[in-house]
Amino acid sequence: MKPFRMPYVKFHEIPLETLKNRFLAAIYRQDAQKARTAFLMILNAAQQSLPEPGETCEKLLRQIQTAVLRFKPFVTSPQVGLTAPFQALNTLLADVVKSRCRAVYHVSYTDWQTRVNLVPWQMDLLFKNAITVQLTSGCSHFCRRCNEWALPGIRSHFSHDAAAQIIKQLLVQRNTDTALYGASDPLDWQDGAHTLADLLTPMGSAACFSLLTKVPRAGQKVLQTLVHRNIALSVSVTDANRNRIKALERQTGIKLAKQHDSDDLLIPAGLDEDFTTVKSSITDAYGTEITPEGAFIIIPTFTCALHPMGHKKLPVTDKTAVFPVKKIGRQALLKDYFKPLEVVGQENTPFYLSKLLDIQVETLLLDNGSMDLSPPGMRNLKEYFTIFQESARLQRKHMTRSIVQGLKKQFFPHGRYHDLTQEQQQLYRQKICAHLDFCNKTIVEQSRTCAVSFFLQAAQNFLADQENKKTIIAHLIKPEADRLANRYEQTARKTDGQHMLSHDTDTFFDWFRFYVTALVFDRHTEAVTRFIQARPAAYDPVADRFVKDKESMP
Repeated sequence: MKPFRMPYVKFHEIPLETLKNRFLAAIYRQDAQKARTAFLMILNAAQQSLPEPGETCEKLLRQIQTAVLRFKPFVTSPQVGLTAPFQALNTLLADVVKSRCRAVYHVSYTDWQTRVNLVPWQMDLLFKNAITVQLTSGCSHFCRRCNEWALPGIRSHFSHDAAAQIIKQLLVQRNTDTALYGASDPLDWQDGAHTLADLLTPMGSAACFSLLTKVPRAGQKVLQTLVHRNIALSVSVTDANRNRIKALERQTGIKLAKQHDSDDLLIPAGLDEDFTTVKSSITDAYGTEITPEGAFIIIPTFTCALHPMGHKKLPVTDKTAVFPVKKIGRQALLKDYFKPLEVVGQENTPFYLSKLLDIQVETLLLDNGSMDLSPPGMRNLKEYFTIFQESARLQRKHMTRSIVQGLKKQFFPHGRYHDLTQEQQQLYRQKICAHLDFCNKTIVEQSRTCAVSFFLQAAQNFLADQENKKTIIAHLIKPEADRLANRYEQTARKTDGQHMLSHDTDTFFDWFRFYVTALVFDRHTEAVTRFIQARPAAYDPVADRFVKDKESMP
């Protein structure tokens, strides 16, 4: 089959995600004129992207379509008047499905390389930090609760040679635990007579790629082949396919590993998104994603109107200077989203960013400390602040000997201190000093204050030029903000409530959230600015805590 050269899609001059947020903000403000204007710009952008809108573009359009349905009384009211334009969008998306699914094409490795347009060092880091390879665009399932908002119907596949070359590059970079799925079902992949079993069998035990499938009706034979060849996979079970999976097990005698085997998925997504609440993150990994459409950096987020997929996809381009260091499983869960990311660039030496990404700040603004928002094993901000409590400090002091023993095992498990390089010796000493410092009561209090200052500074900088996102976040946190204002506003006005951010009290986190939410609603901005200016802060990756920013101090 002749490979199809994917077109480079030139979208509307205003990014579609920006228009989506503009539209939602107008709905939340009940601004009829701006809602109408934003939607017409969205429709215009969608029409300009035809006949190949691309996977990312179409996902955003489907999120907008779902948002309209959630707020239909307002959107279709006479003052907004979007009934006909909304029907035009529905027709456009239906036509895209029909046309794209009639002509499924295959993407060659050369065409994909041309599309991403990366230099060798960027390509190496893309493969080294890949957490997902999506072999197919579109999905034979159209699950209502799809985490990835997968497009209905199969649109394209990587060619067999492209898929084999991608897997080869993963192995060259010693990346053997990538997930071979995403906004698609891995068993949908094929190229002529080649199936997923043909693609993976030659590797044997060289890789432990993750496979999660709903088992498409046309993929049952492929699944049986994979199982018989001892290629590990899991089946995602919901009400829609539970009986079919059970019947398959009875007919074949195969016992399948299952996930999500409950009446409902734990995390609403896809068409269940209501655009008015904040839910737990769906994604629990940091790294990159490879798809037939291109390449992306993946950062976990809460699932909400800003990011209905529970993560942010940042396009990888020839301008990408750094890639997040891959973290999956327990490593990812232990990564505090509110600390600067560990990244790697052209020098291939990991380092930490000095500031938070915008997406991290958005999550920080939405983090009310509820355990319902934090996946099991992941720490939220409220839990993080408990490390500054007196009981935690005394516990660290008590554990000093075991901490030092752990550092010895980490730095020289089979040798001696003198066998380390000078740089390693210095880092070892710094780690010990950092622990001892964090057992000092004065330094613990100082570090807590620095953390507060760092977070408030990040929030203030972000909100300065994000009008629409600010409106959306305000809508999502309004109940919490109102509760905190009713409880603390009077005290904050009579006295300088800032001192509550510098002391360990039972209401410390409430006071912190009081000022964070106040920034979103343009309250107490001068007080917050004074607090930040008096306590400039930075992140110290060696000590893994926030410290005084000496460079910013007068």
